[in-house]
Amino acid sequence: MVFEQLFKLRWIERKEHAFFLGFIYALIGLISARLIFPSNVGLMSVAFTSILLIPSLNLLLRMEENVEIREKKLSLTQLFKDHKDIFKVYLFMFLGVFLSYGLLSLLISESNIQKMFAPQLKSAGISGFAAQFSPLFGIIINNLLVFVVCFALSLIYGAGSILFLTWNASVWGTVFGFFVKQSASLSNSNVFSDFVHSVIPFLPHMTTEALAYISAAIVGGIVSKAVLREKLFSKKFHHIITDAMIFLVIGFALVITAGIIEIGLYRG
Repeated sequence: MVFEQLFKLRWIERKEHAFFLGFIYALIGLISARLIFPSNVGLMSVAFTSILLIPSLNLLLRMEENVEIREKKLSLTQLFKDHKDIFKVYLFMFLGVFLSYGLLSLLISESNIQKMFAPQLKSAGISGFAAQFSPLFGIIINNLLVFVVCFALSLIYGAGSILFLTWNASVWGTVFGFFVKQSASLSNSNVFSDFVHSVIPFLPHMTTEALAYISAAIVGGIVSKAVLREKLFSKKFHHIITDAMIFLVIGFALVITAGIIEIGLYRG
């Protein structure tokens, strides 16, 4: 694609650049959805953004696959060292997509937000101008389902899990923009300043939830690599599956932690 030529792998390898990649591709996805599917911008923009992001992510995943598989004794420090780069790329992309949806929501009217991004608002439990929050168990179960789907998509399609990461980022960005827009209209304050101040308290929750889904995506990639490249039940295969199980446990813990933080924020 044309955009793959504009953003070379060497440029994307600088992890902070993944933020701009996510931001720019999300804007292109939003514009494309608005032009082609004006009645379904919320869903189609996520699809377009994911389509743009997948080729770049596949290049990075192929680079990750070429990293020598460890044969030493299990070490959590080494485990995170082996996969920290792809963690950073996914997280920066997530934040870039989030900011793109958030800023667009600040620039359009509340009625247009409700019209264009109805799926995102509905997913967050927002109906009209009211928010409906699920109990802790419901939140955790919902997030675990997304966690499992991210794992399955990554296992089958490689970077396919970016669809759910993009969707989650779009929900966060839209919801923040919606509430800040609503609040600013009542207080006549600056929406962009309010957006920054509103995001900061929610960063721990948003980042924890994003890291949980990123863990699932990495687990799928690890298992897929083990099945394709290694002899079943060999020593290397055992090491890779061990890595995957550790990431699954960490991701599960992050899902629960994100749910607890979310309930705490809403009750606070």
